[in-house]
Amino acid sequence: MKKVTFYTLASCFLIFNLILCSASAFAKEKIVIGFVPMTLNNEYFITMVNGARQKAKELGVELEVQAADQHASAAAQLTIIENMITAGVDGICIVPSSSEGLVSALERCKASNVPIINLDTKINKEVLDEVGMEVPFYGTDNYAGAADAGKYVVKHFDKGAKTAILTGIKGQQNAADRRNGFYDQVKDHVNVVAEQSANWEVDQGYTATQNILSANPDLQLIFASNDGMAIGALRAVEEAEKKGQVKIIGFDAISEALNLVENGDMLGTVAQYPAEMGIKGVENITKKINGEKVEMHINTGAKLITKDNVKEHKDYSKQFAD
Repeated sequence: MKKVTFYTLASCFLIFNLILCSASAFAKEKIVIGFVPMTLNNEYFITMVNGARQKAKELGVELEVQAADQHASAAAQLTIIENMITAGVDGICIVPSSSEGLVSALERCKASNVPIINLDTKINKEVLDEVGMEVPFYGTDNYAGAADAGKYVVKHFDKGAKTAILTGIKGQQNAADRRNGFYDQVKDHVNVVAEQSANWEVDQGYTATQNILSANPDLQLIFASNDGMAIGALRAVEEAEKKGQVKIIGFDAISEALNLVENGDMLGTVAQYPAEMGIKGVENITKKINGEKVEMHINTGAKLITKDNVKEHKDYSKQFAD
């Protein structure tokens, strides 16, 4: 009887240990993805995160979202990524604030076999070559989107219209692509009297526009490379009492900009699809973590939004709003 009891207890103990080991293995199998937008102080990136969260929930993976306070906070973003690697995330989706500032983080990802997918703002090829990595990129063809805005201007503005361009952070590929896409279309039609970086920020867009209007009181058009700068520019135009004179086109199609387009306060904005970037990023980083092949480039699309099609785009955007 004692022998039977001993073997019974031993068997129970073994089964209990097997259950514990299985539970532990199952817990470790849950994929954790680090998701690092440029900032969360911009509705555009909040929309991206909302799309990512929807896909993560669908796939049953965990999403760890962290971001710096400002678009240009490269040092803070580097710290976030390094901390995520230390914490043991299985993969990272990132919108880089600065390619050059990410070299050490990319090297750590490579050494730790942590896969990366690059969203929205391309990591410079020179940086990837230096680190020896190939990283998939999913985002907008910024040049083509800005070119659509330029074509609209050529069609609807008189030749020689005095124009200003507000650009993003110097050195970022999407900042260059948006400026160049617009400029290449309009350079032989309008008179570009000013170009100034406002680093994607509302307050800097406001200040830059104040300065531009002071030097060019007869300005007719502002192309702002994102909606934040466009909204700052609109405030300066309104304060200068030149709202009827100066038209503004932005880029991103955030909800405030869409409302301004609908009300006639902005002429237009180029829509990106940040939610699609978040969705595709989470979907494909999960595949990479599981050893599957993924596409190296996905163009998530762009479209010029004016008063003619703004309602349609607002209806689409509602599904990813907070």
